[in-house]
Amino acid sequence: MSTVTGVTSASSAADILSNTALAKAGFSKQTFLELLVTQLKNQDPLNPQDSSQFVSQLAQFSSLEQMANMNASMETVLETSVTNLIGKTATVSDNTNAAGYTTGVITGITYYADGPAVKINDTNYPFSDVQNIVQ
Repeated sequence: MSTVTGVTSASSAADILSNTALAKAGFSKQTFLELLVTQLKNQDPLNPQDSSQFVSQLAQFSSLEQMANMNASMETVLETSVTNLIGKTATVSDNTNAAGYTTGVITGITYYADGPAVKINDTNYPFSDVQNIVQ
């Protein structure tokens, strides 16, 4: 029986899914299902894998998918909330200022990989540096 490169009876789709390099490379639900079907097609008929392993893998994948969906929802809420701050006066931590903080009107929002930043007095400050917001 021929085997598929990279898929052996010792590896599981859940183990492969948890590999962050594959996740960053675009490992998707479709890829997971293809791996699962490939495992089923190429398993030894005289020594099949335990079906509970497949159920466990599907449960793990389902949990991962739910967490990803919740993360996307939380990002949407954060983006909406931050956007509503434009035009409001805020105080932010500022180590370059002698007082240790800066106060000004938020004139814009910039989204970086590590989160949003508010623009006050033509300077971007990470959202985590916001100390106070006045209506």
